[in-house]
Amino acid sequence: MLYLRWLETSRRFASRPAIYEGGDVMSFAELAAAVDAAPGVTAPVIARTGTPAFFVDILRAWRDGQAVIPVEKEAPEPVLPRLPMDDVRLVKHTPGASGIPRGIFLTDVQVAADADRLVAAMNLTPEIPNLAVISLAHSYGFSNVLLPLLLHGVPVHLVPVPFPRMVEEAFQQHAAMVVPAVPSMWRAWHRSGILKNAPIRLALSAGAPLALALEQEVFAAAGLKIHNFYGASECGGIAYDASETPRESAGLLGELLPGVRVEIRDDGRISVASDAVATCYDAPRPDDMLGGGVYLTRDLGCIDATGNLRLTGTTGGAINVAGRKVSPAKLEAAILSTGLVRRLKVFGIPSSDPERFEEIAAEVEIRPGITLDELKSAAHGKLQSWEMPRHWREIGTFKQ
Repeated sequence: MLYLRWLETSRRFASRPAIYEGGDVMSFAELAAAVDAAPGVTAPVIARTGTPAFFVDILRAWRDGQAVIPVEKEAPEPVLPRLPMDDVRLVKHTPGASGIPRGIFLTDVQVAADADRLVAAMNLTPEIPNLAVISLAHSYGFSNVLLPLLLHGVPVHLVPVPFPRMVEEAFQQHAAMVVPAVPSMWRAWHRSGILKNAPIRLALSAGAPLALALEQEVFAAAGLKIHNFYGASECGGIAYDASETPRESAGLLGELLPGVRVEIRDDGRISVASDAVATCYDAPRPDDMLGGGVYLTRDLGCIDATGNLRLTGTTGGAINVAGRKVSPAKLEAAILSTGLVRRLKVFGIPSSDPERFEEIAAEVEIRPGITLDELKSAAHGKLQSWEMPRHWREIGTFKQ
């Protein structure tokens, strides 16, 4: 079904731009031709971000009835405890709220339901491109940027890094843009001054709590309302702040998206029901509740008198660094694999920068004869730059 949707999209918008990258433009017809020329596959496809080949890999997997596993360009190859079922078309490989890396299995119906809901709620159109500055391998970017392109003809402008100058150059190429980003990006762009008079039709923020101060500062300086968006990898979009003025409470997530139902359990956890809820995990645990159209999140919340969803806390174990969910277990395994430590603990601590939200800390017991600098150097070879702990202490000197 997803590939048939793509064929319909590519034929309808054949001559129109699909992907902007630097000074190059790829039309929908050219993307379709690249997919047609791509070799066949008989197993799940790992699609890496960074180039238009990412889109081709996704589409050829769907063309041949296979699941796709999106990952970042330099991420290690994901390892799944079991292969996806025959009807699975997307595997989101993520630490999720629990902080333990695993895959989330979604069918074509579930994938399309999330995309269709977001496009309708946010009024995304083929006339206004999405700025692709967040990771398209993560659930937020996949649902808000990639799927509208493939299923609805909403073009994408790829920007490799969120540096203000590069983003400003993208702004200059369009009369209007939709910009999904995370709070740390909005802070950097605000400080650089590029948001004033920017052609942003819709500004979105997700991945980490959006500070009220930042939201209000951007609105006062640039007249731009940043809309808070809340979702989860397991169920897609949940709530969206569609108001035109800054919120008065940081916990306000917004109104429930159409077709999404929320129940607040006795323990305060948010339970979500919709047609976009994933089928299952590749490695389920006894405390999971995912499947049958229902996902029990690890967030705490309430529905206020106006029907808006509010966040009151979380029980998750992932570290949220500038909108990226980082698995403590994954980092611990990577650092242990250097062979330079006897034991360690990786955890998150509050960041002094509210838009980063948390920072990664590592408490370690180093083997005799090894220095902390030597350990850091070895860890650099095992981790991506954004996964490296900012705070290192030898055990006994660093208290959480």
